[in-house]
Amino acid sequence: MKRRDFLGRAALAGLATASMGACTGRENPPGKASAVIPEEESGFSKELALNRQMPEDLVMKMLDQKVDQYMQLSHHCAQSSFIALKEQFGLPGEEIIKALTPMPGIAERGETCGAVTGPLMAMGLIYGRDFHHLDDWDSYQESLIPTGRFCESFEKEFGTTLCHKVQEGKFGRCYRLTDPAELQEFQNAGATDKCSEVVRAAVHMAAEIILEDESLS
Repeated sequence: MKRRDFLGRAALAGLATASMGACTGRENPPGKASAVIPEEESGFSKELALNRQMPEDLVMKMLDQKVDQYMQLSHHCAQSSFIALKEQFGLPGEEIIKALTPMPGIAERGETCGAVTGPLMAMGLIYGRDFHHLDDWDSYQESLIPTGRFCESFEKEFGTTLCHKVQEGKFGRCYRLTDPAELQEFQNAGATDKCSEVVRAAVHMAAEIILEDESLS
């Protein structure tokens, strides 16, 4: 089944540096990260407060519904995971949705799972540095604390952050998704449902970190 993308029209509000280096298991530096999204540019502060007022299991159920909706529509782990967090926490980033189009398994080569990439992009919007602060080394280092925690949680749950290895755990084998015949086999094996399980778990991990971070407001 052909992957579908989402065409965003809003201007990108500060694409953050959600460094894939956070998945390398590097040591986290000391200190706490803080949000850098101006309140006037997004509803993040408001939505974060509303989410914190709800029971956590309700927040997770709402995220699950979003994941299932977008996975059924797009069959795309990177976009679906990002959109679920974007909507739940009032984040900007319509153009990021479009930019994530080739990101499942990094262009379906079996590399970093899209259920890692999507949440890292959402967390980058919260913790990252923007275009006007590219020389802010402290913010970059601090952003690796929560994103590193996310990667560690994902790796603990699935044993890897790599798409091919996640597939082996869920399907008992990996598929060459750039091959149309194997892509069809992948879909016939229940790809959307099984990958949705991975996306839901990843989104939960990211949401828990965001909700529990007392430095965010």
